[in-house]
Amino acid sequence: MPVKEAVETYKDQVKSSIQSLITNKSAIQEMEEQQKQKISQVREQSQSLKSHVTSQFAELHQILVKKEQRILGEIKEDEEKILSPMEKNLQDIQENLNSIEEELSKLQGRMEQTDIMSFLKEEAGRKRRISERWCHTG
Repeated sequence: MPVKEAVETYKDQVKSSIQSLITNKSAIQEMEEQQKQKISQVREQSQSLKSHVTSQFAELHQILVKKEQRILGEIKEDEEKILSPMEKNLQDIQENLNSIEEELSKLQGRMEQTDIMSFLKEEAGRKRRISERWCHTG
């Protein structure tokens, strides 16, 4: 085979290889572009899903905060309903205790009196008040 023919044959083979590579390159470039688009779509979907989840959790958080405030308010109301009569009862007990302490103080003062007539008068008056109190309340 003459050299010129051999060169032409090899050139034809190289041209065919070049054409095949160009076709291959074009197909791969198209696959690359499709892959980039898919990556971009996944990122967009992921971002959209993240935003949706964040929004849902913010809404749930708001619902829970409102529920917490409502329950705390109910507890406070219940506490006040229970404590109000108890505090009134405590006040009555303290007033009763003060009254008893005053009476004790008066009686102890009488016991220390040296004037017998004043002692007898005060004691008679005290007994009368006690009997009157029993008659009015009984």
